[in-house]
Amino acid sequence: MKKIAVVATEKEYADFLMNNISKYLKRYAGFVSYSISEIQDKKQITEDFVVVSAFNIFQQVREKISLASEIIVLSLSLNKKQMNSLKDIPKGTKALLVNFDNRSCMHTITSMYNAGFREVELFPYYGEGDYDHTITTAITPNEAHLIPAGIDKIYDVGESSVDMNSLYSIADKLGVYEEFAANEASAARREYYYISSSMDKLLDEKENMSLKLDALLKLMNDGIIITDSAGRIYISNKRAQKLLECRTEVLRGFNIEEIIPEIDMNSTKEKLIRTKDTDLIVSSVEIRDDDEMAGHIVTVKDFEEEEQKQHGIRSKMSETSHTAKYTFEDILGTSEAITKAIDKAKRIADSDASVMITGESGTGKEMFAQSIHNASNRRKYNFVAVNCSAIPENLLESEMFGYEEGSFTGARKGGKIGLFELAHRGTIFLDEIGEMPLQLQSKLLRVLEEKKVMRVGSNKNIDIDVRIISATNENLSEMISKGKFREDLYYRLNVLPLKIPPLRERSEDVKEIFDYFVAQSKNNIVLDEDAQFTLSDYSWRGNVRELRNVSEYLTSMGKTYITVKDLPELKKEKNYETLVDIPKRQSNIIGKFILNEGKEIELYEDVLRELEASYNVGRRYGRQQLVKKINEEGGLYSEGEVRKALSKLDAYGFVRSAKGRGGSVITEEGIHLKKAINELRANGLIG
Repeated sequence: MKKIAVVATEKEYADFLMNNISKYLKRYAGFVSYSISEIQDKKQITEDFVVVSAFNIFQQVREKISLASEIIVLSLSLNKKQMNSLKDIPKGTKALLVNFDNRSCMHTITSMYNAGFREVELFPYYGEGDYDHTITTAITPNEAHLIPAGIDKIYDVGESSVDMNSLYSIADKLGVYEEFAANEASAARREYYYISSSMDKLLDEKENMSLKLDALLKLMNDGIIITDSAGRIYISNKRAQKLLECRTEVLRGFNIEEIIPEIDMNSTKEKLIRTKDTDLIVSSVEIRDDDEMAGHIVTVKDFEEEEQKQHGIRSKMSETSHTAKYTFEDILGTSEAITKAIDKAKRIADSDASVMITGESGTGKEMFAQSIHNASNRRKYNFVAVNCSAIPENLLESEMFGYEEGSFTGARKGGKIGLFELAHRGTIFLDEIGEMPLQLQSKLLRVLEEKKVMRVGSNKNIDIDVRIISATNENLSEMISKGKFREDLYYRLNVLPLKIPPLRERSEDVKEIFDYFVAQSKNNIVLDEDAQFTLSDYSWRGNVRELRNVSEYLTSMGKTYITVKDLPELKKEKNYETLVDIPKRQSNIIGKFILNEGKEIELYEDVLRELEASYNVGRRYGRQQLVKKINEEGGLYSEGEVRKALSKLDAYGFVRSAKGRGGSVITEEGIHLKKAINELRANGLIG
């Protein structure tokens, strides 16, 4: 025979409830009652079923309940004898229904109304707060001490009893439902009410809708809980049970406000609640049957999962996939220089502070940035890359921070989400940060300090949680001294500095990287010993990017064995810092320029050559045309590098660069500089 334990706060009430149940079910099970204090002294409750009437009782004894035991939640109401004692109350009377809290008051009122007691208007009162002092009658289930002074007529009906719903439920758990219904149920019905909940009434009228509803809830990705009009949980899906398992293993039968006390059943707004395992988003909506409120649908979602969904939606809205494809395993090389850089980057990935990556063009700064992101705890979220030199200055702010509809001419209908919002919970990579205008630097600093962005044309702040990785091949310290970069922003971005070594400092990696590029092109070529030495000994001004171009050139030749003669012409470089023997006939300004800027002399020479050619035919090149022309002649420059060169040449007066799309033109001093460079090279003073 199965055993049933009935648990209540006090032993007397536990005995009362046990007698209610055992009176009709003692043929089918053995019963025992416990107070909470008795259970605290026990090692474990081992009965087959544990019956409780309230969630707070369950919470106090849950650790003592055996995993093999099944929980049954009682439904309580006043029995017919108790309700009979109220028949003398005149129709239309206003009365206080007094119980120990508002939820219990409302549950009792709902049960009484469902049982047909509707000719007395009941008002909840739980020992505090004001009430209508014209009311002189009170009804209470054994809580008379809470009745306020001034009440003339008190009806203390005693403790609430179990109802027929509970007896049927227990009989069903015991597997004797039909036998109980045939024998004891009719006698029990004479004593207890069978109160169909509002949800029972609603669903039973809809051709067995409860079974269909149960099947539908199983398919839902969100947690779904359906309650009756009193807030008692009627049905829930497994997802809801999983999300709330840290609070309770049992949902059905308890009041929703006991499980989720933070919820406001009168509001449809979503609310964030915290559990020890995760953060949840909960909301509720009413279920109405004609004009009658039949219950609520409560939705429970995992906050973290919702955030990930939002990121997917944001990415789709931007029509761009913001993902990081590279990891540290993708970075080639075994040299000490690159190994140290990778090891430091891995340690940086464990932190959440801002990172500044420095290194020459073509060293793989973005590859390191993506690898850091993929090794961090932000890897599930977006990696948003922004090239600060590639976006026109007048569009950079709206692209980074977004804009509202109608905020400027040409603004997209509905506005546009900004790159910082897209990177929420993830990483934003600001490449070529030195190219960011000073005005925008100020706004970026404010974003870093406040962790909020404001779209162009809006006055609403949007909270963001973003890690910033910036990168530059510029000397930001020098730019700070010239007033071109904010010092306070520099220190906020450069919390974790990471320097990427140029390829010339890890020449032993050249062969491995070259072989990788060849394999990617599905070619099979072999370098002879001299060709290998030449490539390893070369200074690689364009770093890995230049090496890739060389590999593409060689694989396109259609040869399988490569000698030195097959190699493209590799530009030779020299350390110009030792260059002090400038011919006296050259002006001081030219000598000063070559001494200060000599490391990039070949770039300046290429720029001056193309500008002189265009000058001779009466044309002006825009920056993009200039880059194209130079690279057609064998250059390997980015638009940012050429822009920087033009800026330096313009500052010394060797070129004049018009604003907007006016292009650049070489000056007479620029022609003299080009001639001076040619003479220095002819004299062997530069390579």
